[in-house]
Amino acid sequence: MVTASHDNTTRIWDALTGADITLLSGHESWVASVAYSPTGSRIVTASRDNTARIWDAIAGAEITVLHGHESGLSSAAFSPDGSRIVTASYDRTAWIWDAITGAKLAALRHESGVYGAAFSPDGSHIVTASGDGTARIWEANNGSRDRSLAWACASSNERGFLVRRLPHRNRIK
Repeated sequence: MVTASHDNTTRIWDALTGADITLLSGHESWVASVAYSPTGSRIVTASRDNTARIWDAIAGAEITVLHGHESGLSSAAFSPDGSRIVTASYDRTAWIWDAITGAKLAALRHESGVYGAAFSPDGSHIVTASGDGTARIWEANNGSRDRSLAWACASSNERGFLVRRLPHRNRIK
């Protein structure tokens, strides 16, 4: 189990005993989000210090720092195959990154801060939720916008986001 903290660190815990196994430190502000890769071998953290970091989950070593956002990050997530990462930021963008090289692959832009981003289960799309009142669906392979859900409402608090009310018979795949 892994947790993010306001003390600028991330901790890996033994889920059975509750023992603190590893401390991941290096961020210069609080860690807003943390996620394991699909294999459990890597961890991505997103911080208010404008960076995301990729860690070796076994050794507890920092692998790379993802630089480029101009404001604090709200979330980070691995793609289902572990090859890409998406980060969301209050700088009005979400970025798609190569999870191995750390290279920026595409920028996803909103008119207000992006509160969260996630890959679809098959990894083909990314959904972002923003303070601009929209949830947007993007092509994960090139970052082009597939569609916007202007009737959707993203929560404005820092605890997460909620996309509300799909019209009858419409479904997001």
